[in-house]
Amino acid sequence: MREPKYIDETPFNHRKDYGQFFTPNPVARLMAEWIMKDDPKTILDPAFGLGVFFDEVTKINSENQVVFTGYEIDNHIIAYLNYNGRNPNLRIINNDYLEAEVGSFDGIICNPPYMRFQRFLNRHDVLPKIEEKLGKKLIGYSNISSVFLVKSLNELNVNGNLAFIMPFEFFNTGYGKEIKKSLLANHLLKQIIIFSNEKEIFPDATTTVCVLFCKNDGKEESIKITHIKSSEEIDKISDISNFYQQEIMPSDLPYDKKWTPIILSLFSEQERPDGFCKLSLYGSFTRGIATGANEFFALTKSKIEEYKLDKNNYCKCITKSSQIRKSVFTEIDFNRLFNADMPVHCLDVKDHGNQEIQNYIKEGERLEYHERYLTKTRTIWYKIENRKPAPILIGVFNRGRLKVIRNFTTAINFTCFHCFYPNMFGEQLINKLFVYFLSDLGQEIIKTNKRSYGDELDKFEPGDLNDSLCPSQNQFEMIDDRDADKVVDIAKTNEEMAIQMSNNLIRKILNAQQNPSMAQRTDQKQLLTM
Repeated sequence: MREPKYIDETPFNHRKDYGQFFTPNPVARLMAEWIMKDDPKTILDPAFGLGVFFDEVTKINSENQVVFTGYEIDNHIIAYLNYNGRNPNLRIINNDYLEAEVGSFDGIICNPPYMRFQRFLNRHDVLPKIEEKLGKKLIGYSNISSVFLVKSLNELNVNGNLAFIMPFEFFNTGYGKEIKKSLLANHLLKQIIIFSNEKEIFPDATTTVCVLFCKNDGKEESIKITHIKSSEEIDKISDISNFYQQEIMPSDLPYDKKWTPIILSLFSEQERPDGFCKLSLYGSFTRGIATGANEFFALTKSKIEEYKLDKNNYCKCITKSSQIRKSVFTEIDFNRLFNADMPVHCLDVKDHGNQEIQNYIKEGERLEYHERYLTKTRTIWYKIENRKPAPILIGVFNRGRLKVIRNFTTAINFTCFHCFYPNMFGEQLINKLFVYFLSDLGQEIIKTNKRSYGDELDKFEPGDLNDSLCPSQNQFEMIDDRDADKVVDIAKTNEEMAIQMSNNLIRKILNAQQNPSMAQRTDQKQLLTM
């Protein structure tokens, strides 16, 4: 076990810069067994790291007859390993795999670096070369791991096996579409491994991960789905290709659809209700305002007074998720934050010639806020996006329950929240939509579109929320407006009770689906007793 010592001796920022998180030995064993199934003569590890895959392959193939090639860009980790040619069948190449001409291999095994593509400094030089070789555009691929996978699939020999750890989010992202299309069209994908209790199995992972098993045999067959619940369960698996709970045909995994809800539904007792529609029928979520320099744009009461800023040049604004702790946010709540000197206003310059505003802007320029990435791209660097207050907000990052806010203030918000703007159909359903978002069932359905980042941290993009399912207009009509209003009123002081009331109202919709005549009699009885 080299990992604990390496992690202890290597600064966190160094590991973060290289996107390093290490594969636990039990998972590495399963992956090694997959690629060794057909006695490969050559194996590639595009991100060698501490060599855990080589170690596991060596245990399986103790006679060392397999030529193992590993690419590793990090000089520090190469020096730490100090292999010094001790094994003649191991070649460690200190180079960037994405820039290398590596040939083709019988087996490819990899835990690629998890790194946002924007942080990959050579991307503008590397991408065109890879695109030319693959014959496909990679623009929009937001994570290096996806480019590693696409390149590796192109270097897999006929009948070769590939095992790759991937961030689970790629199943749902735009950049994942082309990868999924290639996996399905070429009949490569054979098995998907997903994990629960992930922190036990991958303690260092910064995102939720899965393992893809591929084989380049051209055979169209069902895809096995394996759900592993614990490290102890891994230890009992003798043949991973025969350990699975579900199978799904490729035709039931459309490449242009999000796979997470489809895969998770195979293991969920909760059926997705009939008749539900996409939330986008009622409006759309959009991200909050990205300033590029929150510390400059966010204003407290004392800062406003210090710089004598005119009220025409700033507006009410929620700048941090922690500022809202209840599911209903009112002007009283806002004023309490303002008087506590919280940053709940945002610079919104209308009078550019105002002397006090000019002084504040000059101070910002002295601190070089105008040289930040976002501010630098604007014609007027201190001009923010034009937004209206949104009646419903949902937290971008969540642990456990979604943070859902019914907003009754005139405050706009930064990117800590996504904002729901209703259309003509949604205007009359705001409180009912809030009831649905607050309910346990609504949260469960919406969270099938989440992007998991490890340690139970979930993230949503606006498109994830817009694609989520919710009751149709006819189904929402089963909820009385007064009942929805009552939930909102109760949520101001007792969120737990409001959640329970929401559950009852949404359950009414489900009961009507299962037994329409009973629901009709229930409605008639309620009318008679009102």
